[in-house]
Amino acid sequence: MPSILVAYYSHGGNTRKMAQRISQAATEAGCQVEVRKVTDISVESLAQYDGVILGSPCYFGVMAAEMKSFIDKSIKLFGKGELTGKAGGVFCSTGGIGGGGELTMISLLAGLMIHGMVVQGSRKGGHFGPLAIGEPDERALAECDQYGQLVAGLALRLAR
Repeated sequence: MPSILVAYYSHGGNTRKMAQRISQAATEAGCQVEVRKVTDISVESLAQYDGVILGSPCYFGVMAAEMKSFIDKSIKLFGKGELTGKAGGVFCSTGGIGGGGELTMISLLAGLMIHGMVVQGSRKGGHFGPLAIGEPDERALAECDQYGQLVAGLALRLAR
C-alpha cells in the first residue's frame, strides 16, 4: 500500500482542515496517509513516502515562511534524487479572491517538480490543487475530497 505524507503549515486552522480532509480521501482511496505540520517533521523523512502533498496558507501572495524553509531544506534530498518519480500535490488557503492563492500553489508545485516529482493537477475545480477562500466551505472541501482521491490514484499507479 503506497504511503503519502500530507505536510502543511497552518496558523489559523484553515489549512489544517484541508489537510485532514485530503488525508481522509486519500486513505479511503487505498493509501496509508500521515498528516504532519512541517514544523514537526524532518525533511529527511520525505524520502520514506511514495507521495507528498504540501499545503500552505497564502501570505501576501506567497507561501508561509515555515513552508518555504521546509522546501529550502529539502535540498538535502536533491543530490541523490530521493523524491524523483514520486507522486506530489499541493493545496492552499487564502484570505480572499485574488489574494495570491494560485501563485502560492504554483511556487509549491515548483518545489516538487524541481525534485522530479510527478504532480497531480485537476480538470475540475482548482486546476493546481484545492484552494479555500477563508475557512474551507463545501466547495473547497469537495475539492479536497477529489484531490485526495486523485493523488492517491497517482501514487497507486506509480507504485506498481
